[in-house]
Amino acid sequence: MNLSRRVFLKSVAGAAAAVPLFGMKQARAAEPGSVPKRKFGRHDEMVSVLGIGGQTLGSAESAEEARRIAQRAIECGVNFFENSWDYHGGRAEEWMGHALEGSRDKVFLMTKVCTHGHPLPRGGREGAMQMLEESLRRLKTDHLDLWMIHQLENNEEVEKAYGPGGVIEALELAKKQGKARYTGFTGHTDPEAHVKMLEGGYEFDASLMPVSALGALSSRAFEKAVMPELAKRNVACLGMKGFGGSRRAHLHGLVTSETVMRYSLSYPQVCTHVVGIDKMEFLDEAVLASAKTPMTPAERDAFTVSVAARGGAGFASYLQDGYRDGCGGCAAA
Repeated sequence: MNLSRRVFLKSVAGAAAAVPLFGMKQARAAEPGSVPKRKFGRHDEMVSVLGIGGQTLGSAESAEEARRIAQRAIECGVNFFENSWDYHGGRAEEWMGHALEGSRDKVFLMTKVCTHGHPLPRGGREGAMQMLEESLRRLKTDHLDLWMIHQLENNEEVEKAYGPGGVIEALELAKKQGKARYTGFTGHTDPEAHVKMLEGGYEFDASLMPVSALGALSSRAFEKAVMPELAKRNVACLGMKGFGGSRRAHLHGLVTSETVMRYSLSYPQVCTHVVGIDKMEFLDEAVLASAKTPMTPAERDAFTVSVAARGGAGFASYLQDGYRDGCGGCAAA
């Protein structure tokens, strides 16, 4: 980073003043309709900059508490709800289906198909269509707004997806059947696989990837290599793992919800950042954070330098361990 010493120190000071690295409790309650929206990639659809993650919502105290959180989120202006076929053995989708009853027309509903790790035919079109039907049943809906391939991990997965009988055939079939309006793919660890997926030729609508204030889970590489490719194709970028995928980052005061949201939304390509929320207090924090002015590119650059100065690779390793341990909570997504 070509920053003079004076500019560097001024930038770090400014970033620290605007977005404290260490935790700070939000004092106010969230207000109705306060969550901003951004355009969903090349489409006119508008989605909330804050998304509710199904993995952590499925860890709430009860299905009724999950419903209260979801309904409060909708009241505050959240319309993006994320899930996956395999979360909690299907419970996450079931709870979200219950939580959104009577409000389906108010939300942009996304879930993921989990063909990764399975050989064909289970790991391709045939298995994907079976999972789709199960997801629709659990979510109590006849269609998804966005259906995404879950967790691409390497080039082999990309080749399988594009091959005969691959999951991409299922994406196209679901769109033709009216069961999915838009399609996309996700990944946590391999930016190269993301790029190859985009270069493969299928016209995806969205991609979900790490955009982490702490630089965990290869997020810096994703931001540098993948985000420009998404922008070039006008593919919606969905951020996740803002807390590094570990509750520790939040509970230990390493970052705040405000830091996470201001960092992620500093990238104009990011239309939604998905946050895991299992308690109402976390929802209020995230809603308030979503309405803050995003960092400028200069603030973002200075912030990444300050993070490196406070721990560098140690932060990423620490949080990566938390992610492998399956830690949940507000920081899970």
